Amino acid sequence: MRCPLPEEIPLRFAVGTFETWAQLREALRDGRLRGLVMHSLNCLALERTFAGTHILAPDGERVAVHPLPFPGNVELIACTSGVLADRLVQRLRAGASSLGDALCHWLIPRHAAGFEDAVRGGKILFWMQVVDSDDERRAYQCLLTHSLGSVGVHDLFVPGEK
Repeated sequence: MRCPLPEEIPLRFAVGTFETWAQLREALRDGRLRGLVMHSLNCLALERTFAGTHILAPDGERVAVHPLPFPGNVELIACTSGVLADRLVQRLRAGASSLGDALCHWLIPRHAAGFEDAVRGGKILFWMQVVDSDDERRAYQCLLTHSLGSVGVHDLFVPGEK
């Protein structure tokens, strides 16, 4: 069986919301126990939420945190390095005025606004890349057990875009 090339992997993410890093770490432990392979993990939060926190990738390497200076932000939003950060930086450079505006490129406005409200409210959004239906099922089980509220699966590409 051939492993897919990075450009062949769909940009599909299960998204959960957490109040604390401890809750998120517990979800990660549970995900590994369920057999979930962590392909790409992205945390999106207020920059101050990352203060004093060291985030490690599945390979044990420390993950960088990138500020997202959307115009008019009262508090700076940041994202850990990865696909989500790359895509949000692209949207910022294309003129997105806010996190919600950037996310509306891929998501319906209600979901984009909900994610922006969660981040502005001090929550941590955890975007876990899923590559197949088994990953999606495991991610749902894990995130529904440990995160706040609902869990959704979202694609980060527009039809015709790859």
